[in-house]
Amino acid sequence: MSKRTIAVYIFLASVALFLAGLQNVEFVRINCRFGLFVHEMAEGSIGPFPLLYGEAYCDYPSVHTYLMYLASLLGGVTMLTATLPSALAAGGVMSLTYLIGARMSNKFGLFAVILLAASYEFLEIARAPSPDMFVAFVTIFSFYLMYTAERDKKAIRLFILPLLFVFGFAMRGPIGAVIPIGVVCGYYLSQRRWKTAVAGGVLGALVLACCLMLFIIIIYKEGGKELVKSFQNAQVGNRMSSGKPVWFYFTNAMGSYSLTYPLCFLVVGTYAWIKRKKYFAKVPVDSYAALRQGLTAWFFVIVLGMSIPGTKHLRYVVSALPAAALLAAFIFVNPDKLAIFKKVRAIFLKICTFVPFTALAIVIAGAIVLNSLDIKIPVPMFLPAIMFLVLGFALIGGTRKIKDADRIMFVVALTAMSFFVIKIMLIEPLETYSESSYKLVKQIEDLRPAGTKLTFCGIDRDGEALKYLVNLKPRSKYYVPNFIALDNNEELLNFEPGTLVIFKSSKTKFIKPEVKERLKEVAKGDLGHRECTVYKLDPK
Repeated sequence: MSKRTIAVYIFLASVALFLAGLQNVEFVRINCRFGLFVHEMAEGSIGPFPLLYGEAYCDYPSVHTYLMYLASLLGGVTMLTATLPSALAAGGVMSLTYLIGARMSNKFGLFAVILLAASYEFLEIARAPSPDMFVAFVTIFSFYLMYTAERDKKAIRLFILPLLFVFGFAMRGPIGAVIPIGVVCGYYLSQRRWKTAVAGGVLGALVLACCLMLFIIIIYKEGGKELVKSFQNAQVGNRMSSGKPVWFYFTNAMGSYSLTYPLCFLVVGTYAWIKRKKYFAKVPVDSYAALRQGLTAWFFVIVLGMSIPGTKHLRYVVSALPAAALLAAFIFVNPDKLAIFKKVRAIFLKICTFVPFTALAIVIAGAIVLNSLDIKIPVPMFLPAIMFLVLGFALIGGTRKIKDADRIMFVVALTAMSFFVIKIMLIEPLETYSESSYKLVKQIEDLRPAGTKLTFCGIDRDGEALKYLVNLKPRSKYYVPNFIALDNNEELLNFEPGTLVIFKSSKTKFIKPEVKERLKEVAKGDLGHRECTVYKLDPK
């Protein structure tokens, strides 16, 4: 079977994996924002930014929202259709990860793909609407073009790079071009090709400047100076404000992006100790060492670069994960026959032997606990139980006659599968249950008089209100509730009798006495993980 055929199978299997079960998943957390983007795009026109409450939301260009909108034409606005574009991008990332590794050996590429799939946070991002996954796709495609152009001596492939930078900008704004441009420069610096690195940086800067100028012209025509200022604040000012510490991506990501992230640091640390100053020595372009150098530059350009802004989220560095997976694969392929990798691999395999049974025990224990607490979450037991028992016993007994390398791959693949089953069968249902807003929204909508607006008091426009609005059915065009500051809750006295008002239950103690006299509690429930109380404004 050719490598391209294997890459196609990896793409199809990955997309199926990333979309499995999403048709029954509710919009929760940040996904509510993306669901509402699609609703409002369907209700209005297409501009440079998605709309929220009928106003431009300048954190993202509108291209990703438009792709989600097109997907929604297939089956409505659901988590499945909203996730489809980013799941396709994630499938492309998986395929390209394999193709890069397969340049050295088929096993190297397969190990890298399995390790990438075993990263919990990568799976989390791939199974949600995420423009950051498109940045990851642009980044790995850029690396693939550089790496193969140099190995195959086909420099013409590099002419695609500017188009990729433009695509990254269109999907995620400036950061969507900055990250792949940084990786391009880092790659050529790691190969000691100084002139090419400078040329790549200059070309990238020119493409970025042109994209930025054109985008600002479009923004100015759409909304004038105010919208341009909002864009600048969203893309620069807000990101550079104080936030999480500089070392955030070196600590928090160790757990969320495991197993890949810790193994990647082990590989880099081991080679840095052995090679020291010769880590980036000049080596043949088709060697494992050259690939390791390029991957190291790719990984640290992103992780160190994204550590500078104060605003940090793990999804911002998902573009570094394919590099981390390829670096982690060195432990299992071990081209330099390092003793430490053999020891780590042996320990890892002993632990992983029991992972299928542990996964099965976790699913069973979760089902028992949920049943004892009378929490109605369906946790299908029969299929995973049979699957893990069969595979687990096959792992322990049936693989001893298989070649060692194939047995190792089987163990690692089964470990990745175990993480996926736990996530899709236990973690995701629990998250949806704990973050669900649908029941309270339906209850309130049954009470809300026709033609009246809902009022949120002390509730953020970009928080619990989104969780309400994304579940609003049927929708009226640009339905914008009233928002009242908690400190000014006396303004509620100016509203018409019968108006429904929502407070966070923990904040009801701040309702002023003269206001409380006019409020009658009519409902209570959760918007996301926040308990809220709904009041009806009585006549004087």
